[in-house]
Amino acid sequence: MLDHTTVSSNVSVGTEQKLSKTSTDFGCLFEELTCRGCSKIIGRIYRCTPKVLDFKRDLFCLDIDSIESYVLGSAEQQIISEKEAPISLESRAALQQEIEKIKTVLSALETNLSVTEAKLSSFEKKS
Repeated sequence: MLDHTTVSSNVSVGTEQKLSKTSTDFGCLFEELTCRGCSKIIGRIYRCTPKVLDFKRDLFCLDIDSIESYVLGSAEQQIISEKEAPISLESRAALQQEIEKIKTVLSALETNLSVTEAKLSSFEKKS
């Protein structure tokens, strides 16, 4: 399989979502990719995947054995909705830690700014 974020306009994305029953991607929801020229199925675009296959979600996955030729650099069709990775409990905890760090830094900067403003104010009064 070749995984791409774009494909040529000669590749058509199916409208029907199918449930995979093969051992390599069991339980995944996908849409078939077909060649507009010969109508042959040449790959899949995964829409729903288990965590171990999340890296394939919303990518054009072309089956090398099904493709006779493909012009590199001919990609015109992009994935319509590039979704961000879903937030898991682990990533949420890490994100919350980063937010707390940023809040601490902002609080320190606010304190420094207040001190600087007070010094400027007292300096202006002396002048």
